[in-house]
Amino acid sequence: MKMKVAPSLIAIALAAIGATSAQANDWYTGVGAGWADFRELSEFGQDADEDATAISLFGGYNFNENFGAELGYQYAGKGGVDGVDFKTQGATLSGIGRLPLNSIFSVFAEGGAYFYHAKGNDDSKNGTAPLAGLGLTAKVSDLVDLQARYRYLWNVGDDNRTWETDTGIASLELVLHPNRTSYVAPAPAPAPEPTPEPVVVEKNFSLSSDVLFAFGKSTLKPEGTSALNTLYQQISDARPTDGQAVVIGYTDFIGSDAANQRLSEARARTVADFLVSKGLPASKVSIEGRGEANPVTGDSCAKVTPRAKQIACLAPDRRVEVQVTGTQQVTQ
Repeated sequence: MKMKVAPSLIAIALAAIGATSAQANDWYTGVGAGWADFRELSEFGQDADEDATAISLFGGYNFNENFGAELGYQYAGKGGVDGVDFKTQGATLSGIGRLPLNSIFSVFAEGGAYFYHAKGNDDSKNGTAPLAGLGLTAKVSDLVDLQARYRYLWNVGDDNRTWETDTGIASLELVLHPNRTSYVAPAPAPAPEPTPEPVVVEKNFSLSSDVLFAFGKSTLKPEGTSALNTLYQQISDARPTDGQAVVIGYTDFIGSDAANQRLSEARARTVADFLVSKGLPASKVSIEGRGEANPVTGDSCAKVTPRAKQIACLAPDRRVEVQVTGTQQVTQ
């Protein structure tokens, strides 16, 4: 049974392939040479030469890595029967379906038409023959491919004049891809630097009560006001986010425990009120009175006499401490 394919149907099929594929901008051109076999010439005479040298030129476009279209020239060679030459050449148009095997090798199949001009038996004929093919491609570089292809052409010639034959063509081909480039994955954007976690900070300030207050009193002395102004500036410079201030008053052991507790609280209150008046939020400031607890001097002044020397010895115990805590954002 003869196989005939209309050129218009082939063009429609190729257009459908292109419409459903993503453009890859991969034009190519190539040249091939090989061997042709005129399968049925021996049926037309006793002395048939069915082998010939075949040459092809072609160009195509790959819509993506799986689909392409190709137009070319195919010289199928010269055979003969009983001393009469049989030659065929013409244009090829085919759709290419490709399956990559890895980064180098791929296999492909093609289907289309061969628009031939055939000469034989002192006559010639133009016609269209179905074309199908299989091949293997090896990518040498972005520019060069090497491939092997086998094509089969049906019913080439003129059956009315008994010189029609099927033709098989095996060839090796050099293919050039001027616009092809290997895909290079973009370098990943550098990961943003992690935002440092806020750190908890604590600042401790200590003032001598003898600088702030007269002995046994909780009213600020003039030099005490100056000392607290300096303290406020230090706290302002170091004040962290959501800071909390605790003002703690201490006394020495002279006097009763109750009196020392009251005096330590009163002195802490005086200092806290001053800092609030300068700008610290009242809700963030608290006080503690610890009386004669935690003496700096230990028991080294217990037996010091007379009393005036003992009071002087215990001066380090009479103090006001301010503890500021909160968080600070670490800068990069």
